Parts: sequence; C-alpha cells; structure tokens
Amino acid sequence: MLSGVDLSYVRSVQNLSLKHLGLTKENPSVACLIVDFNKDVNGKVISFGLTSLNGRPHAEVNALKKISKKIDRRKLTAYISLEPCFKKKLNSCSTLLYKAGIRRIVIDSLDPNPEIYNKGNLFLKKKKIKILIANSASKFKELNKYFYKYKISSQPFITLKLAISQNGYIKDFNSLDITSKKTQQYLHYLRLRHDAIGVGYNTLIDDQPQLTCRLNGINKHLKKLIFIKKNTKSPIQNKNFQFIDYDKNNLKQSLYDKLSKSNIRSLLVEGGLSTFMTFFKAGCYDEIVLAKSKNNVVSSRAKYKINKNLFDGLLERSNNNYGNDKIIVYKKNNV
Repeated sequence: MLSGVDLSYVRSVQNLSLKHLGLTKENPSVACLIVDFNKDVNGKVISFGLTSLNGRPHAEVNALKKISKKIDRRKLTAYISLEPCFKKKLNSCSTLLYKAGIRRIVIDSLDPNPEIYNKGNLFLKKKKIKILIANSASKFKELNKYFYKYKISSQPFITLKLAISQNGYIKDFNSLDITSKKTQQYLHYLRLRHDAIGVGYNTLIDDQPQLTCRLNGINKHLKKLIFIKKNTKSPIQNKNFQFIDYDKNNLKQSLYDKLSKSNIRSLLVEGGLSTFMTFFKAGCYDEIVLAKSKNNVVSSRAKYKINKNLFDGLLERSNNNYGNDKIIVYKKNNV
C-alpha cells in the first residue's frame, strides 16, 4: 500500500518526465528520484535522473551515479515513472539498482515493451527488494502514449491536426496563420512530441511549409513526409522531404508498413484539408487536435471550409482555452 508521501513522489516523477519529452528518440521520457528516509519520515530527495537526450543513459543510471558512497542506502527509495529495464546479459537498470543497495522501489507503470514487460519487476522481487506499482500511470501513459501504442500494437500513433476559424475555414488569404502566436507555440510543442510530420502534396506546392519544430533551445530532428496519391506524376524532388505515395482504398495498412520501415513511431499530419479528410475517412488516426480561432475568415474559398458537424460523435479527450483560441482534442471511440 502506497502512502500519501509515496503518491506525492510518484506525481513528482510524472511531472519531471515532461522535461525531456520528445527528445529521447525511441525511448520514453522517464524520470527517477532517489529519496532518503533515514532521518525524515517525509523523505529528502538526494538525487534525480532523466532519460538522456537521444535515449541513453536511462534515468536510473543518471540518478544512481550522483549518490554519495557514504550514505546509508538501506532506507533509500527509488521512485521511477517506468519499470526499470532488465536483460540477463546486460548491466540493466534493474541490476544496477540492486547492486547500488536500493531496497525499496516504487514504479508508476510496467513497461509495455514485450521484451521488458514485468521482467524488471520479477527480477527485483527475487532479489528481496520491495517493489510497489502505483497503478496511477494515467498521466505518464498519456505523456508517453506514442511509445505505449507502438510497443503494444507495433503500429504508429497518428495525430491529425487542423486549425480552423470560427466560421470553419482552414485557410485565410489575408493571414498566414488562422490561430494566435500563443497557439502556434503550443502546436510546435505538439510537433516536438512526434517523430515525423506530414502534409499533402498540394500543401507543399501552395504553402512551402518548413515542417520544423521552432521552439527556443530545442533541436528536434523531425522526419518530413509528403503524402502523394498513387501514380501522381513528377512530384517536386527535394532531399529534405520523404515522399510517400498512398493507396486511398487501402490507406491504413500501406501507410503503417511504410512508416514502420522508416522507424516512425508517431506521426503528426498537418494538412491540408484533402489529406486530413483522406486520413479521417479511412479511420487512420488515434487523435485529432483541433485549434479553433474565435475570429472569422472573410477571404477564402469554399474548398477550404470544413463541415461543422464532422466531429459529432467523437469523444473529447480535452477541451481548453489557449489564449484567444480553443484547443479541442478528440480521440477515436476505441482508443
């Protein structure tokens, strides 16, 4: 049974996991806190670690190497947002925790990776280490949902993003962006969380998008995908983009296969409306992020207007005001 103190530290590792989110390549963003209960029933944090940029070393390794050799380790607790890895022939995180003398570990979630799932947990229990699972992993799983989806199903997590005006247009001939600068920053943070970003061929021609993550201090390499219908003639050649042709009648399977070959575990589809509708009608998505402006567009065309009833029946994951705009996240009913 976890105490209130334990749950407080679990929330701390959940929040700490945010710091490197989207920057740890194929690994999830994990946090580890080492807490000393030798002199204080509420504990004192003596070390912490995060999954390193690019994925290694893991959070546990980074936390353990900062502990003083002089400290009594029998009353230390490690709080970790994900089950420590374990592989017999490697000096895994579970082995390092055991060798370091940590005798109590609280984890937020078991690892969904079939190669790791429950192995670290069982190894530590066999070593007589008290290990507790918080079962409160909704926040950590939500933060790392792309990792969980891919490891459980071997399919990429696909997010469809659309910015629309109050009167339903996705393009404004009088302005580059439909939404505010503050919302644009949020949408760049959304890019940060994904491996790849994609747009339709017409959007590439019309808008010449950069498809980059423009956040201060962040150097995120995003794979840039351009979706073209099968048998499209003479697409523009550009070494910065990967052109993916798709079969409209078999979009999901053909796309998943190509994304998998490119080691893409999460994809953000940003437009245009034709590409959005192709993915939407095929059910080829996990979430839809709708950025809705409070302003009306007065200069556009009918082909850039979306059906207001399009999202009726979808489940809202969240609905929040963001500056002068509203960000609504929808999920498929079975997600």
